[in-house]
Amino acid sequence: MMINPPADYVLVWQDTFDEQSYPSEERWQYDTARNKSGWYNNEVQYYARRRSANTRIENGKLIIQAQREDLSRERLRDWKGQRFSSARLTTRGKARWHRGFFEIRAKLPCAVGAWPAIWLFPDKSPGNWEGGEIDIAEAVGHEPDVVYHAVHTPEQNFKNGNHQQARTTIRSCDAFHDYQLHWTADSVTIAVDGKVALVTDAAAFDRPMSLIFNVAVGGDWGGAEGIDEAAFPASMEVEHVRVWQRS
Repeated sequence: MMINPPADYVLVWQDTFDEQSYPSEERWQYDTARNKSGWYNNEVQYYARRRSANTRIENGKLIIQAQREDLSRERLRDWKGQRFSSARLTTRGKARWHRGFFEIRAKLPCAVGAWPAIWLFPDKSPGNWEGGEIDIAEAVGHEPDVVYHAVHTPEQNFKNGNHQQARTTIRSCDAFHDYQLHWTADSVTIAVDGKVALVTDAAAFDRPMSLIFNVAVGGDWGGAEGIDEAAFPASMEVEHVRVWQRS
């Protein structure tokens, strides 16, 4: 089964990263909220704000780069001694969508210890999956030939500790691929290069969501096989983001 934007959908939002040196402040903001308290899942990165070593526009692509470095000389007020820096970008407060067709053309890092993700989350959710979470593409460096797709809801995560997940066998760091989501009133469909990987019911996804890009380091899953420090820097590259909705 293959998917494309339906004929009655129109393009409502996009970023092709062909201007400026940093991501557009009209479209994106940096999420640095938990640098001091520590990020989820025992991740070990520091998420920087508007720092070219971690986020930049280069040759028409968005680069989100995680690297091993000593940040002690930068006098960052929210630094907690993290040995890795990276970035987490979100459209929260800038753009959000309730249903539609999403396409992100990207190349993901395969460094052991890297944990890149492209996902959707409600703006005002308290972090307990109220309103759901949709992971369009997620990878861990110790499984370089697999990209994962998943959905999270309170019912799945809290009552039985489980969630729906699928996988695409593809080496995500060797080439760019189109990671796609078709979210309707009835279903959530996730695909890679048009080929469907996961289909699930959409009943739990009842509120607008913002898009998030990040490259985490380590953590319960990303660091399950350790961190190969010599493999860093490790970068996610994004050629374009496009969102269509029913006209």
